[in-house]
Amino acid sequence: MKNLNNEIPLENQALDLMKKPVCMMSGEELFMLTQYANSMNAPTSAPSSVKRVQVIGMKELAAYLGCCESTIYAIKKAGALDDAIISKIGHRYVFDAERARQLADDYQKAQREQRETQ
Repeated sequence: MKNLNNEIPLENQALDLMKKPVCMMSGEELFMLTQYANSMNAPTSAPSSVKRVQVIGMKELAAYLGCCESTIYAIKKAGALDDAIISKIGHRYVFDAERARQLADDYQKAQREQRETQ
């Protein structure tokens, strides 16, 4: 696919390119594919001024939330932070910090209520 045909819809071109190995793509094809991917992931209704704070790793998340690393590990082990994980880089997780704060607070409130009812 040396020439990118402007008459073919972008979506069809991108779907064709997804079947092609990245190492075989030209710079133009790779750029077009990333533009398509970015347009698919772009928020449509959220204001552009709202930025998501991302932290990388448990240590950085603990520092951001102001708690011990062991607390973050325990909450993560319980599965409470799974919805806050954006991606994983090697063995490190990338978290949405505000979502992680909300989930950790909810988890700890539930744990407190459970201890009080026992």
